Amino acid sequence: SLREAEAGDGGAGPFAGMSVWLVLLALLLGGLALNMTPCVLPMLPVTLAVIGAGARARSRGRGFAVGMVYGAGMAIAYGAAGAAVIMTGASFGALNASPLFNIAIACVFVALALAMFDIVHIDFTRYRTAFGAGTPGAASVLAVFGMGAVAALLAGACVAPVVISVIVYATALYAEGNVGALLLPFVLGVG
Repeated sequence: SLREAEAGDGGAGPFAGMSVWLVLLALLLGGLALNMTPCVLPMLPVTLAVIGAGARARSRGRGFAVGMVYGAGMAIAYGAAGAAVIMTGASFGALNASPLFNIAIACVFVALALAMFDIVHIDFTRYRTAFGAGTPGAASVLAVFGMGAVAALLAGACVAPVVISVIVYATALYAEGNVGALLLPFVLGVG
């Protein structure tokens, strides 16, 4: 549990010796501060469009609920990716360094670039009804959740130094046997 971090030095880094509650508060506030970085700010119109700001939200309650689902998508994306990196350790780094993995990622980017220049036609609009675009219910909740997860991945490059430092700290705690360290990237994502 995270309480074990209070007893010892809590791992290396700026959080060494801090109480677990202060670490969680610092991560939550740090996640909130990351929303103000210059490359995350252009995501605001996208976020407002998804949440349905203004008249499109229909009510404050609905806007708040959609915002919570969108934020949950972001937090779970950070939490799941962080936990995967923490638990796999060096294996994740080896995967990223693998030529096969990098070739696969390059192929995706080449396909998207060809689609941008209308050489290849990629059309996801036919799946709109499957994900509930414009319809109320569970399908639209899943679509908003998915958009939150995608937004987390898009903003990932902007906030990578902070996310990486949290993952390094959490990895050190996890290596000491502190399973609660797996929650640290999620708490950052909640912010």
